[in-house]
Amino acid sequence: MARAKPRLFRDPIHDIIRLEPDTAEGRLLLALLETPEVQRLRRVRQLALSQLVYHGAEHSRFAHSMGVAHLTGRMLDQLQRSVKIPEDERLVTLAAALLHDVGHGPFSHAIESVTGTRHEHYTAGIIRNPDSAIFAILSDYDASFPDRVATRACGDADDQAPFLGELVSGQLDADRMDYILRDGHMTGVQIGRFDVARILAMLDVADGHLALHSGGQEAIEGYLLARFHMYKQVYLHKTSRAAERMLEAALKRASDLAKRGTPPSYWPGGALCELLTEGQTSWSDYITLDDVDVWQALKRWSAGSGDETLDGLAGGLVHRRLYKPVELPGDDAERARELVEGARSIARVRGFDPAFHVLVDESRDSPYQPFTGVDDGAKSIRLIVGGGDRAARTAFLEDRSELVELLGRLCHQRRFLCVHPALAQQLLRLVTR
Repeated sequence: MARAKPRLFRDPIHDIIRLEPDTAEGRLLLALLETPEVQRLRRVRQLALSQLVYHGAEHSRFAHSMGVAHLTGRMLDQLQRSVKIPEDERLVTLAAALLHDVGHGPFSHAIESVTGTRHEHYTAGIIRNPDSAIFAILSDYDASFPDRVATRACGDADDQAPFLGELVSGQLDADRMDYILRDGHMTGVQIGRFDVARILAMLDVADGHLALHSGGQEAIEGYLLARFHMYKQVYLHKTSRAAERMLEAALKRASDLAKRGTPPSYWPGGALCELLTEGQTSWSDYITLDDVDVWQALKRWSAGSGDETLDGLAGGLVHRRLYKPVELPGDDAERARELVEGARSIARVRGFDPAFHVLVDESRDSPYQPFTGVDDGAKSIRLIVGGGDRAARTAFLEDRSELVELLGRLCHQRRFLCVHPALAQQLLRLVTR
């Protein structure tokens, strides 16, 4: 019988992603790609509202998930040179890599702030639900696959083979490597580049965990620096953060109006309605929800919802009339509280609603989490040092690199007031005086 032709996917980051339908791996991933749950990710932007700042950031969570699965496969290929990985564990890891974001909702973190439910909850629920197409495909391979894949996709501890879980969720995982490369490319931020080929070539396992041979130290330093700068320039960009706070405020305002019995003149149905009124929905309804539903609601509200505050928030997002971010002092908590209260008082006097026209944004991220003596190093990055004439040993990266040791002590932490444009100048004077 003739071999089936390989499926080739052209990718802007990894060039050709090749799946072989004649292999168990190829059949599994191709079948998962065709499920409604995974196809929905084509309609969910990877970077949410960052496209209001970086106009090229239109890529989807589907594209990212494809990249993560591809990188995971390359990492597994490298590890199998020195470690025996059973086929079922390889399949579970690849499926987890592809499905790790399947529970993300539209504008994920904004939706999560309204519902109070993290996307990992829906990821695990979708994979484990007997009525999902994903569950049917995984259980056809092995009855244990849905639970094993859900556990690995959500980053839960895996005491049997920690390094396999770390491929999907860790400080040196395929998820981070793909999103840094992909987001840097799509936003045009060149600082997101790093030597992924060198990292993969140096990859190994030590003490049951992912590790790099010391020859890859400079490459991994470049990767961590790229992540550091991507957070500063893209993920924590003040304008996209202000837009996200506006979206949260718009959804909360709509939710508050509905709960008071005075919903906007346009009220969405289905999963978005349930999330706004109940804070939760079934997995089967949840997977129908994507960016289109939220933009449709915003467009209708911007044209006149019957509530001036909601009209303004929705119209600001639809027409890119965004709130202005005004930075608060990060080293004086008391002064920051005074400024927030002062801003709210000014808004109230000017006829604005401080709950929706003066929003506080707080962001915090550390570029590297060093070993702290807890959980046997958890997901800290290990180096394999020595070999040849000297006995090989492992060391934590921060103990061998002054640069990484410094990154482990840094923390991105910023606070902004995000205010209606009509208040911006007056509040800026308040902050700077």
